[in-house]
Amino acid sequence: MLSKIQFRPRPLSTPAAAPAPAPKATSKPRVDTFSAAPTGRAPNSALRGLAKDNLFEPTLAKPALGAAPKLKFDGLEQLNPRRAAVDKALSTGGPVPFTNTDGKTEQVSVDRIATPLLGGAIYSVTVGDDTFSVSIAKDANVDHQAVLAQIIDAYSETPEDLRGALESVSVRGEKGPDGAAATAGDGHITFYDNAANVTADIFHHEMGHLIGRQVENANDSVLSGIIEKLKGEPPPIPDGWAEAAAADGNHLNDYTEGSFEKSGNYTEDFAEAWSEYMRALDGGPIALAAFEALYPGRSEVLKDLYPPA
Repeated sequence: MLSKIQFRPRPLSTPAAAPAPAPKATSKPRVDTFSAAPTGRAPNSALRGLAKDNLFEPTLAKPALGAAPKLKFDGLEQLNPRRAAVDKALSTGGPVPFTNTDGKTEQVSVDRIATPLLGGAIYSVTVGDDTFSVSIAKDANVDHQAVLAQIIDAYSETPEDLRGALESVSVRGEKGPDGAAATAGDGHITFYDNAANVTADIFHHEMGHLIGRQVENANDSVLSGIIEKLKGEPPPIPDGWAEAAAADGNHLNDYTEGSFEKSGNYTEDFAEAWSEYMRALDGGPIALAAFEALYPGRSEVLKDLYPPA
């Protein structure tokens, strides 16, 4: 069960007519627990042209037999400082300073806590005051430290009061169900296809699903909590999100439009909006202003959850 947090109630505008079609995306979208489409991304080009690239450092390949030894710390710090920080955390026990791609430095500890019977490894990761686990399957042909660095980098961008939504992450080698890049639910995120899909955008999208459920639970009253136990949980979105999206009268991309047409809810809309909002924050005032102009209703909800600096 996710820990509950408190949020301020906020009035929203009266729902408008059914959302209008969004600008068509240029590629097929990725998927998660709540959908089943091929992997890929459906970018909102109007926003992405303004936002900075929010990409991770290149993942260092897993050394093969007979390959050259890993770089020493001094050389690695120049090539990939975040992976070097994970190496140091593992070798020294931590905590060590970890500076993410936003330039924010936090204390990070990484401990290998288990080797499952079927192989692979399980790590305990602490970023600041929050801890989650990362399991990497035996069949995942990846550099463990590099993948850990990528996950920590994205996680550390998440506001501290929302980090409790994540309890564990797993990285698997096989393709995802129905071509899924990643799935999310019950405090857990799973990445498929080795580490090909461990990117900032996909992490934030999946984290958006977990945050949506955390916020929805936090807004429950005693009565609504009882009703949900009897009838099932509503979509994992904050209170007022559906009204805000309807008032905006648009969709973020083909992926969210298709999901809404099939399900009638805004589950994917919120997760994708959270990912786009995180990118807009990275892009600076112009990118954020462009996001707010396209999605004024949604922006009010998102700014309430994560006020821009």
